[in-house]
Amino acid sequence: MQNQPKPLMKLDELFSQQPCWTIEQLANVVDYSVISIRRFLKQLGYFSSFTHNSKWYTLSSIPVFDKNGLWFYNQLGFSRHGNLKQNIVHFIHKSSQGLSAKQLTEILTVPCHAVLNHLYNSRAIDRFKSKSGFVYLSSTERRKKQQLMRLQSQHVTVTAAQELTPQTAVYVLVEYIKNPQASFDELSKAVAKRQFIATPKAIARFFDKDQLKKTLQ
Repeated sequence: MQNQPKPLMKLDELFSQQPCWTIEQLANVVDYSVISIRRFLKQLGYFSSFTHNSKWYTLSSIPVFDKNGLWFYNQLGFSRHGNLKQNIVHFIHKSSQGLSAKQLTEILTVPCHAVLNHLYNSRAIDRFKSKSGFVYLSSTERRKKQQLMRLQSQHVTVTAAQELTPQTAVYVLVEYIKNPQASFDELSKAVAKRQFIATPKAIARFFDKDQLKKTLQ
């Protein structure tokens, strides 16, 4: 530390007193420009917060990250994985069967809906429409396929006895009209391509309950 230039020593001292600062705060105290402070921080090594629009900084030697690679100081969140968008993409890709907006908010402690919509529209992530809402998936085809299989498998286990949602029922009928000879299993797979869950058992119950097959034939 004694061999460091004076502004770097001053920054080290400030971070030992308080672990998180904004660039503007540091510039005012050290009496250097914002551009210079950014350069000094780069020399020291730093993390910027993924919360609060990435405006808070801490030295790379300070955080003690948890198993998710996250560290929180009061309401400020820092991550090994980068900014908020990078964290969302990371945790979605890492998850075994995708994550909902609520689950991501619980992990990251910040609302994610707006960022999720942006990432989906830019194709950085994908999503699946489940009965309880959107589940966000990896944009990597291989990983997304694995997540969908696990998601659908769990859904079959938990909701096999449930009826189709009105929206899913419409897609089942569309696929049936296109291919009246399709089995319930084939209809289920066709609807899954539209990113909706309709198990063969649920489809069978739907047709049996409303006698639709007989009517449509």
